[in-house]
Amino acid sequence: MPGFAKRSDDTKLLINLFLPFLMIHCVEQSYLVYGNVLQGYGISPEWTGWILGVFFMTVLLTRPLGGWVLENFGIRTALVWSGAVTFLGCASLLFTKSAPLLLLGRGLSGVGFGVYTTGLFSHQAMCASEKTRGAMLSLLATGGIIPMATVAPLGEWLVIGSRETLYLLIGPVLSAVCWFFGRGVRMPKSAGRAETPGRGGKKIWGTYRELLSSRTFVILSLTGMLVSLVDAIVVTLSLLAAEQGLVASYFLAVGSLTAVIVRVAGAPILNVLPRGIFLGPCGIIVSCGMLLVSFAPSNGSFIVGGLLYGVGIGAGWPMFLALLSDTLEPALRPKGTATALILYDAGWFLTPLLVGYLSAVIGIAWTFAVISLISGALLAFLEIFFWVPLHKAKKRGAICG
Repeated sequence: MPGFAKRSDDTKLLINLFLPFLMIHCVEQSYLVYGNVLQGYGISPEWTGWILGVFFMTVLLTRPLGGWVLENFGIRTALVWSGAVTFLGCASLLFTKSAPLLLLGRGLSGVGFGVYTTGLFSHQAMCASEKTRGAMLSLLATGGIIPMATVAPLGEWLVIGSRETLYLLIGPVLSAVCWFFGRGVRMPKSAGRAETPGRGGKKIWGTYRELLSSRTFVILSLTGMLVSLVDAIVVTLSLLAAEQGLVASYFLAVGSLTAVIVRVAGAPILNVLPRGIFLGPCGIIVSCGMLLVSFAPSNGSFIVGGLLYGVGIGAGWPMFLALLSDTLEPALRPKGTATALILYDAGWFLTPLLVGYLSAVIGIAWTFAVISLISGALLAFLEIFFWVPLHKAKKRGAICG
């Protein structure tokens, strides 16, 4: 395993977290074609946008809860309870076609997903050694992209084939698997801890005031949000594909496989790469891929767009996670991880809403193009005026917070 030859604790940690990480993202990405189901119910584009977006809104709102549960009850409790909540939310979608009730079910599953993933990310940040952090996050993150080439195409095939009930069973079944795997996650005995000894041997965790005083952390979180705005277009990609008579799975499968290759092959590089200076360009590459598919004339454009998406997200997401650990002191990592993921989730909440409302005015293709162009331009601005100067300051040995 690259980068882990003599680091058995990190290897055990990776193995311990990979299956829960894979399964919870299988749940999430099984709903990438859920918009087509909602259209079949006769639900309006505005309501569709809310039902798709509310999942990420509740993920956003419950990120702090995930950090709090991990700090106070441990990783196993966080995963077991959040896995059960995810199951309840997904299962409820089987029994109604009412837009308000579907909104409630998706929101509930978002609560579970938010706590589950925050627990996994924070646990990894607390336990992984600094020298292998980039490689570990790159390999772990493959579990977040594999479902796009497996579960998402399966879901599209079931929806196109009018096997709606079978499609809606995917989420509850996989949520139950998440609960099962969550029960087996444990803190490695000799892994690094994020705790700071306090009175009576209690852990002392950092405050939000300390967290937000870091300019680098604030800009990193904003960069992540801009990447997420364009990344989240995949939630509504099936709607664009249906309008253009194309197949979304071409994009999803190629994007997923490309991202897996980038993350596995590039894992050792992430341990030594100056991550901050490459995060923005990764997001710009994703923007280019989404801009290409906005007016795709054929499935070939979906394939090329998926390739660009896979390169950008394949490298960018583990860079973002590794930068969080690089930027934050151990005592700030649970709160810092939760806060940065809140802003990342904000993009995933806003984009479906933007698509739902703007597509009714300017069309879905132009909506995709506008989101891609604005996100790419703002990422270029941050790259030029913050990340490049920060990199130069670090090379000179200057202090730059």
